[in-house]
Amino acid sequence: MASIRDVARVAGVSTATVVRVLNGGATVSPDRTERVLRAVQELDYVSNGVAASLSRGRTQLLGLLVSDIANPFTGQVARGLEDEAVRHGYQVLISSSDFDPDREAQILESFARRTVDAAALLSTSEAAQGVHRLLRNEIPTVLIDRRPPDLPSVPLVRTDSLSAAREAVRHLIDLGHTDLGMIAGPSGMATASQRLAGFRAACADAGLHVRPECVREGFLGVDGGHRAMLEVLDLPVRPTAVFSFNNVLAIGALGALRERGVRLPGELSLITFDDTDLFPFVDPPLTAIAQPAYEIGAAAGRILFEELAGASHPAAGRDVVLPTELRIRNSCAAPAGVS
Repeated sequence: MASIRDVARVAGVSTATVVRVLNGGATVSPDRTERVLRAVQELDYVSNGVAASLSRGRTQLLGLLVSDIANPFTGQVARGLEDEAVRHGYQVLISSSDFDPDREAQILESFARRTVDAAALLSTSEAAQGVHRLLRNEIPTVLIDRRPPDLPSVPLVRTDSLSAAREAVRHLIDLGHTDLGMIAGPSGMATASQRLAGFRAACADAGLHVRPECVREGFLGVDGGHRAMLEVLDLPVRPTAVFSFNNVLAIGALGALRERGVRLPGELSLITFDDTDLFPFVDPPLTAIAQPAYEIGAAAGRILFEELAGASHPAAGRDVVLPTELRIRNSCAAPAGVS
């Protein structure tokens, strides 16, 4: 069985350097880190992680709280965070609240008892009590996608939901749509409010009136999107285009359209926030705002490891905003009678 000395010999570094790399040390150069990791892989070296963790008072785990593990956006965020964690000798413990506030509180309580060394939070809840417990216990914490209003000092990694939603709706308006609807997210959720604000801002910019009945709130699940789209389709006068809060609601909306035999984009145009790998392959391919979900997770990981390493530039209050991309496909076209 290979030892640390064997790894050091193959990598051409000291045993102290090997230990620093395996412990996630940020002071080792990228070249030496790569040589050590290559030697570890070549020799199939396995450290006594339990003993090392106990001696350092660390678990070598990052906690990731999510609301919906089935959401493709969540999966990509988790991948980005996990890849960053592996680079530092860590693993990620993923816990899903399934939109249950009590379950979320239990997860945060577990994190606060130091079952993890640091935590990334991708949650729909605006309740900050559990997060304050993490901070009191000096557990490095980063927020993803949204920030509760009373946590201004906690670093956040996100995209600009308002501006991206505005861009998506402007695309519909540029195609000639003047009567638009939206399947919105829960009203108490920050990103839902921001995307609804972007929808309304784009309509206001174009001098368009938004009929109140055309904005439907959808619970965050496929069923919520399905129900909300059926409500839109049952209106005496349908909007000619609909903007969906996220990809899961859009999938439900597609099911409702198929049930009613409504053709995209001939009878109605549909655009959504949050692209997925599947949307280019549905019929018709769905136009969507793409968030860099993998990069969001990786950026959150970098912030946590900076804090774990005692970085001299504190991350407190940092607001990292990553760019989005409008991916135009075939689910949107000019409304009937507009060329």
